[in-house]
Amino acid sequence: MPKIEYRGYTNHLNRHPAENICHAFDFAKHLTRPLNNYVVINFDRESEHYGGTLFRKVRHKFRDWFNRRSKQVYGEALLPMYVYSLENPHGQVHANWVVNIPPALQAEFEKKSRRWVEKAQGHVRRYDVHSVTVDPYTDKSLAKYIIKGIDGRYVGYMHMADYAEDQGRIWGRRAGASPTISRAARKEAGFVPKRDRHKWRDRPANDDNIVAIA
Repeated sequence: MPKIEYRGYTNHLNRHPAENICHAFDFAKHLTRPLNNYVVINFDRESEHYGGTLFRKVRHKFRDWFNRRSKQVYGEALLPMYVYSLENPHGQVHANWVVNIPPALQAEFEKKSRRWVEKAQGHVRRYDVHSVTVDPYTDKSLAKYIIKGIDGRYVGYMHMADYAEDQGRIWGRRAGASPTISRAARKEAGFVPKRDRHKWRDRPANDDNIVAIA
């Protein structure tokens, strides 16, 4: 069992983290690196207090692998781009993780993700890790789905009536975005969601046109 980090808990997702995730989806596309893989990771039922710790270990493994492999494939290390939310509707924590993976690394990522979960919690079961590809033209529905645990006060503001649902208590950080597409990164780039969110359609992403290189 990993060391439990008691950093407080939340019963809902607040407005600002929810907005951050939606805008991060837009910014990733603006950088021609859409969040094209949706991964669900189911942790042990006993993980209620430390599911966040387990998922952080998975992300650390991913970052190390992604830095090394993208440098080998593209000549320069790509910065990781992802968003995530943790949910616990039935006493079993799971992670919603939406991440950009270049086509050349897709197959390897799917295999590695199971191994990272196994290393984080000591084992991995058949259905603990499931991933699907994401259509950038319809990914806003996915963005709303992974923030469905939003505080009821903001359901109307975020247009979440068709998605909002209680997702239980989470210890530690409930949701976030990688630094590359965070609020700070968007501000530094001068990205304004309402103005810029659709500009990516004129710059289609492909394996030879990857930006945001470290």
